[in-house]
This record gives sequence, structure tokens and C-alpha cells, in this order.
Amino acid sequence: MGIIMDNQKIREKSKENAQENNVEPNTSDVSSDTVQESTKAQDCRQDPKQDSEGQSRYDSQSAERKKEAKGRKEGRKKKKRRMLFFHGFQHILLVLAVIQIVSVLLSSYVIVETKNGPKPFSLIEQRQPRYFEDSHVFNTLLGNSASDLICYGAIRSQMETGAGFDAKKKVDVTAFAERYHGLQQEYITAPYYLDDLIKWAQAGFTYENVYMNGEEVDKFLSRSRTVTRVNLEGYSGTVSYLNSDLTGNTRVEDISGNLLEAGMVERDGTDATILNNRYLTADGKNIENYVSSWDEYYELCGNVKKAAEDLNINYEEYLKYKELYDSDNTNIIYIIKRTVGDDTQIFTNMKTRTANVSQMAKELKAQCSKYIYYDPQNMQYETDTLIEESTLRYILNGYDYAYPEDTEIMIGVRSDYTAKDCFYQAREGFHNYVPYVWQYAAGAVACVLLYLVLLVILTMKEGTIRKKETGEIVARLYPEDHIPTEIMVLAAGGVAFGLVYAASSIINVVWRSVDNGSMIAIAGTAAFLVSVLFSFFYYSFVRRIKTGTLWRESLLRAVMDLVKKWVLYFCDHSTLVLRVWVPVGVLAVVNLGMAMLAGYAFAQREMLKLLICCLMLFAIDGAVGFMMYHSALGKQRILEGIKLIREGNLAHQVKEDGLYGEDLVLARAVNSIGDSVRTAVETSMKDERLKADLITNVSHDIKTPLTSIINYVDLIKRENIQDPKIREYVEVLDAKSQRLKQLTDDLVEASKISSGNIVLQWEKINLVELLNQTIGEFSEKFEEKSLYLIFKAPRNNIFIEADSRRIWRVIENLFNNIFKYALSGTRVYVDMELLQESGEGKQVVVSLKNISAQPLKVNPEELTERFIRGDESRTTEGSGLGLSIAKNLTEAQNGKFEIVMDGDLFKVNLTFRLIEKQRSVRSAN
Repeated sequence: MGIIMDNQKIREKSKENAQENNVEPNTSDVSSDTVQESTKAQDCRQDPKQDSEGQSRYDSQSAERKKEAKGRKEGRKKKKRRMLFFHGFQHILLVLAVIQIVSVLLSSYVIVETKNGPKPFSLIEQRQPRYFEDSHVFNTLLGNSASDLICYGAIRSQMETGAGFDAKKKVDVTAFAERYHGLQQEYITAPYYLDDLIKWAQAGFTYENVYMNGEEVDKFLSRSRTVTRVNLEGYSGTVSYLNSDLTGNTRVEDISGNLLEAGMVERDGTDATILNNRYLTADGKNIENYVSSWDEYYELCGNVKKAAEDLNINYEEYLKYKELYDSDNTNIIYIIKRTVGDDTQIFTNMKTRTANVSQMAKELKAQCSKYIYYDPQNMQYETDTLIEESTLRYILNGYDYAYPEDTEIMIGVRSDYTAKDCFYQAREGFHNYVPYVWQYAAGAVACVLLYLVLLVILTMKEGTIRKKETGEIVARLYPEDHIPTEIMVLAAGGVAFGLVYAASSIINVVWRSVDNGSMIAIAGTAAFLVSVLFSFFYYSFVRRIKTGTLWRESLLRAVMDLVKKWVLYFCDHSTLVLRVWVPVGVLAVVNLGMAMLAGYAFAQREMLKLLICCLMLFAIDGAVGFMMYHSALGKQRILEGIKLIREGNLAHQVKEDGLYGEDLVLARAVNSIGDSVRTAVETSMKDERLKADLITNVSHDIKTPLTSIINYVDLIKRENIQDPKIREYVEVLDAKSQRLKQLTDDLVEASKISSGNIVLQWEKINLVELLNQTIGEFSEKFEEKSLYLIFKAPRNNIFIEADSRRIWRVIENLFNNIFKYALSGTRVYVDMELLQESGEGKQVVVSLKNISAQPLKVNPEELTERFIRGDESRTTEGSGLGLSIAKNLTEAQNGKFEIVMDGDLFKVNLTFRLIEKQRSVRSAN
């Protein structure tokens, strides 16, 4: 408040001083430095008591301002700490929720490794069993293993003969392809080796489309078909070559396929799709050797393909099951005995020396705490598990083509759990079960709800700040909020994808190798990282939406703005675009087409066409080049015309002969501009002459009564007037009349100079002597204002060619200007400098420098205009014509007149050509 009052006092004081000097106050120019200096000066003039009171008031106000600033700063810090606390609390809530959820999952679910990958199982039951073997998880895993082993036994019956895998086992492709439907009493088939079919499926089946005439068809297809006949009397259920002994009930016969005598060909030609026989049958034949018609051929080809593909799939499953249920890799022990006729196969993973099934069963029961025994032929089912007979019978019915009625299955789980398989993993998870899972779940839900509540609150608060002074809510952005929106979206998506990928990879690697405590720690760390990253991107988008920068700072908008700019440009310059780019595009297409034709002709060795294409291309490009050259010549002619008009030849006209299109329009426009400029110049010259004549006439009309006034004032002054007031009035009349006379003389002279209506008497003038004479005449005036003049000249004699009266007027006007406007008590410098010889010869420069009493607020160019004065208040004497007359007279005498201002420094440079020899006097208009 004290500073405001001091400023007000300074403005009032400035206004009083201005009114005393008849000057309009200009408070806007009072700078802060001036205010401070004036304030200090006024404080110095006050008494000590007032000084101490003002200082104490100022100190108290300064302390209050510092206190308020400190309070605002502390408030901002407090709000920042509060926001950081809520953000940290939000992260902690998510971490707690994830830890409780993971604890629930780890304690109520167990993930075990199965044939098809990791699979979760719930440990929660209505009545929690005491032992793992009595749990639902154990029985589910045992049921799944039973299903796998029954499937494994069916596959082993397809792959093995005797002790192991039999690559040369013969496969009836039709019987195997139709194994789920049972054997037909009569069918066409071909026997293949097992390994040939598997390798054929792995390599792929290829076909060839060909046309065959009747003779070729007769040579390709057999004249007889090989038919397999099966006597199914006495068999029941689904009969398959895998579950039934068909020895003695199967015979293979060759039957005529066309009832034609040998040598007669009456088959029709046809388009056929032939299967490429990669492998021969076990009999060393191809498929077409077993059939006599195309329908039979295609059907047999389909059975071969289906059998090979199914066997290949089963072979891959065979290898998986073999590794999975190896005795070193599983706690499952199994025995599968299947008897087909007189052949008995036993599939087992037991390490035993006996081949007796009863003895093997005793050993299995001794090693296993839980087991299943099933004999469907004798309808025996024995188990101490929760798996029912109907479940096992249902599974077995799905593979009835591979299991005969005389089948025995026994499956058990070793009680020592030496192998780290799914049973071992489930048993470990069962022992880690925590009964208070619902309490953990409720705690997780509560943390998630609190997290969402904080998310809503922070979303409302984020991106805004309230000013304590005004209560206004303003937007607040952070550096990351200025990253383009699309980049942030891609970064957020990339981070989310990376987190999901990393989480899945870590889970697959870590879940089996670390304990639950480490798993919970990892989950908590990951939750904290996810929360921080989510907050970073989410709140950035919130701030963008609130401040409207989501779209404004996006790359899409930048691209759309650029597209819009170009579209608007093309719309505004559509004519130019069509006029320039369409011909260029057409020429480019024509050149490309001709070049392609020439290249094609060259490739085809057609020299005549190549020569024609080259000549046409040369003619087209030559015509376009000639048109461009002709247009360039026209533009050059127009540019030369513009240059001449710019140099002052306003009567010049650009020749329009030979110009077309834009060049012709441009030439006519240039000619029109030249005519307009010439007319404008003539009008301006005429107006200047009329103005000069008017000023001259008016000045002459004023001079007559003014001369009478001056004469009568002079007569009055000669009278012996005693009254001092009258003498004062006469002196005022004399001074004002003399000033008016000087003004009219200046007006007349200025009008003559501007109109060029002056005659110069050229003489050789010693510029140093002229300046010394002028300094002598103005010495008394300068002493009145305490102006100290310093004159420096390189030598005593410096000659120029000028009109003596006119050059004297120039110097006089400049010295009068110094006297009127220079600051009292300062120095005035008049320097002369000789310039080195240039294209215009040797030159001399006269510089006059002084310090202005008033601030210079006018441009140097404006000061040389008529009636323009540096003293805007016009409190000093002057007409505003002195510098204008000086400049015009200098330029009329072939000199240069330049004004330079630097702050309050006012400088005038006069440049004249230096002469060394005597020249004849000349006159010029």
C-alpha cells in the first residue's frame, strides 16, 4: 500500500510540473526505475520521524507478504503430501487385495500338471476330508488317469506286438478306418505296414489331376478287385480286428470287376484325381491294383488316408502316454490284460519279474494305498476309492473296438508318492489348505471396494488446483501429459501386454518351484507395479480429458490439421494446381508409357518399334521443352520491364508480341501498373507544385502586412515610452512579428526547394573556415545555455563545391537546432572526417552531436519532414522546418544528410564530395 501511495505522489508532482511548463503529463512513461528514484528523493526530503514510520510500515507489510507466500507454499506442499498419501494408500489397498486373493487361491485351489497342461482343482468341499486319498481332488485325478490309461491301452494294441513297438505290424486300412462301426462282411482293403502309414501321414498326401482315355483307364485300374470276406456268425457287439480273433473266418478273393474278356477295352475316358503312392502295400502293390472301378479306388484312397492320419495322431499320443506313465514319472501303477483268442497281451509299468497277473495284482495292492480292479467278463469290480463301476464301464465302452470281453484292468496309486506328478502336487496343495478362505475373500472384496472409492475421489481431484487468493479452480498438467495421445495409448497397451505376458511366463515357471510365501511376495510386488503403472496412464488420461488436451495433443489431430491445411490450399489454389500439376502428371504418364513401350520393343528385339518410340519420346519432350523455353523468355522480358519501371522509367511498356496465357496477362498487368504509377507520380508532382505555389502566394500576401507591422513596431520603439507595461507589450510584438517573418521566409524557401525552383551558385568553399565562422557567431548563444562546443578537423583547409549561401543556411539551421533542443550544461561535438576514395571520389563527413534536453520519441526519418518537431509539447521556439530545409539543401548540393539517434544522443552527418583543384563557378536549376 505504501508503494502505491508513493507512486501516486510522483504522478501528482509530475502533473503539477507539467502544468507549470504548459506540458501535458505523460504518466505512462514513468518507469519503475524513475518511480523508485523519485520515491527515494522524496523520502530524503521528509523528516526523520516520517522516514522511520514509513520504513516500519514497509517492513511490516513485507513481512506479511513473505508470511502469506510462505503459507501458500506450505499449503501447496501439504496438499501435495495429502495427494501422495492417498495415491500410496490406493496402491497399498490393491496390494492387500491381491495378496488375500492369491492366498485364497493358493489355499483353496491347487494347480497340477496334466497331459494337457496345468489344470486347477478346488480343495473346498462340504466336509473337508482328513486324508488326501479321501478327497475329491484325488478321486478326480485317479478317474482322469484311468481314462488316460484305457486310451493308452487301446493305442498300444495298435502299435505293439509282443514286447514293444512293432514298425512292421500290418494294418488293415479299411478295418482300422471303420473301427468304430465294426467290420463288414465284405469290403475292399489293402494291408500296409504301420511305419509306412505314419510316415506317409507326416509327409502328407499329394494328388494329381489327369485325363485318361479308355485304354489308359484299363491299364491303370485292375480288371479284378480284391475283396476281404469275414464270417461274423457267432460274434456279438462291435467286431474289430483288434478285439476279435478272426483267424479262419477271413478270406481274401479276387473278383472280376468288368465281366469283359481279356483284351477287350470298353472303358470310358475320364478326368481322374490320382493319389501319388508314396509307399507300397505289404504285398508290394499300389492301391489301384486292388480295385476295378473309380468309386472303389476313391473309397480305398480315403480309407488309406484316414487310417494313416489317425495312426499318426495315435502315435504322438502313444509317445506322450509312454513318457507320462513311465514308472519313474508317475505314482500310478497299472496292469491291463487283454486276451484275443489264444493271444494274451499285458500292458503295465510295474517293475516286476513275474508275468503272472495274479501275482502282479498282489504286488500292486502292496504298493498302493488306493486301487481299482475291473473284470468286465466276470463282472468283478473292486476298489477303495470313490470311483464307481459305471464310470469305468463308460470309459471302456468308448474303446470297445480295442478291448475284447476277456479284459482285466487294475490301477493303483503308490502310497509313498516318490514321483513328483499330479498326485504329488495335489497332495502338497491339500496339506497347505487354510480353512479361513471366506474371511480372506471378504477382506479382498473390502480392499477392492475401498480402492474403487479412492479411484473415484482421486479422479475428481486429479488435474485441478484451487488458487487460495481467488478460489478459482485451474487445470494442472504434468510433463507426461504433453506426450501425444496415441503414443500414450500404445505405451499403455504395450505395458499391459508386457505385464500379461510376463505374468503368464512367471506363473508357468514359478508356480511349481517356489513355496506359497514366495508366491505371495511375488504377487504383492507385481500388484504394486501394476497399480503404479495403471495410475500413471489412467490419471494422465483423466487430466487430458479435464483440460481438453486428449484430442488437442493427439497425432491424429495434427495429421487431420495438416490434411485440412493441404485441402484448403488445394481448394484455394485449385486453378494453379490444375494448371501446373495436371500437365506435369500427363507428361510423366506419357513418358512412362513410351519408356515401357520402348523397353518392351527392346526386349522383343523389334528395333523399328524401338526407334519409333524413341523418336516420339524425343518429339514430345522437345515440344514441351521448347514451350518451357519460350515461356521463360517471356518471363525474362517481363522481369526486365519491371526492373526498368522500378528504376524510374515509368514510360516503359513490356512488348506483348509472342506472349500467351499467364505471361500475356502478367505483361498487361505490369504495363497497367506502370501507367498507373506514372499517372500517380504526375498527379503528385502537380499537387506538390500547387501546394508550393499556394504556400508562396500566401507567404507573399502575409509579408505585406507583416512588413508594416514590423515597421510600425520599430517606430513605436523609437518613441520615448515611459510606461513599462507598454514597453513590454512592444517587445512581445517585436519578437512575435520577427518570428512570424522568419516562419514565412522558411515556408517560401522550403516550398522552393521541394519544387526545385532554386538556383545554385557553385563555389569552392573551405568547410573548416565556414564551421569556424559559424561557431564564432553562435558562441554567445551557446554560452547562455552553458553549451561547450568541441570542434575537431583533420586539417585547416578542406574544400567542397557548394552554394555559399545555401551551405551557410544548412549549417545555421543545424546550430540553431542544437541551441534550441540541446540539454544545458552538456558538450556539443563537431567532427570532420575524411573518407577513403571510393567510386564517388574522396568525401568529407561533418558530424554534429549533442544531448537532447527532451526524450526523443520520433523516428529519425520523421524529423526531416516538414512541421515535425522533437519537442512534442512545442514549448520551445521553432517552426519544424529547419531540419527539412537543411536536408533538402544538402541533397540539392549533391550531399548526403543523415540523422542518427541513440537514446538522448542526437547526431547529424553531412557528407560532401571533396575537391582538390579550383573549379569554374557553375549554376544549375
